[in-house]
Amino acid sequence: MWLSVVLLLAVLGEMGLPFSCIVIESLFIFTGFELLHGAPFTATLPLLGTAYAGRLVGSASLYRFSGGVGSSIIGRFGPRIGITPESVAMLKDRLSRVLVPTIITARFIPGLTILTSFVCGATRVGRRKFVTAVLLQLIAWEAIFLVAGALGAVASRSLDPSTYPLTIAIIIAIVLSIATTSGYIILHKLRNTRDTDSADLESEATPATLPEGQRRVSAARRRAPRLQQTGRP
Repeated sequence: MWLSVVLLLAVLGEMGLPFSCIVIESLFIFTGFELLHGAPFTATLPLLGTAYAGRLVGSASLYRFSGGVGSSIIGRFGPRIGITPESVAMLKDRLSRVLVPTIITARFIPGLTILTSFVCGATRVGRRKFVTAVLLQLIAWEAIFLVAGALGAVASRSLDPSTYPLTIAIIIAIVLSIATTSGYIILHKLRNTRDTDSADLESEATPATLPEGQRRVSAARRRAPRLQQTGRP
């Protein structure tokens, strides 16, 4: 029964349900903590496998859904959060050679995990590349939180066992805070980079960037048809 709950939370978390991912990640930390205190690894396999499968199914479902309606949604609501079809296309073109590492990196940023799956579907990223990136990222994601729990268990060996629940809660809070802060910093840098690129493109497109001679030639060409129509020399 509890594995069904884990599966449902994992699927819905990848599709945008708030706070469900926090529950799954907290379970990983708790599992790593218990492993170092003598729990057999085989006992953790049902949890790890169920959570892994659930997140994979959830991300693939969102990818498939956005493949049908994602473009129209981005075109209508994307500009409100700074995402436009043009910026997405430009980013996809620039990162085409390192697309899988880029998807993996983006999925490590809290808040961008869901957005990455949606954008990949909307922009028709290849299914093989997307699934490969998700598979690799999920393996690393589970391992990171298991290691975090194990490190907390090492640090807590000198503590009274009655304080273990509080210790686990503190570890979970620290790990999630670090992840959130890191994600915000990376997202802020990405936004600055995007704004800089957009400004550069706009400046290249304006007539002010043309040399004075070219602007005069362009203006003369525009006046030429008018002179021919009036018959004036």
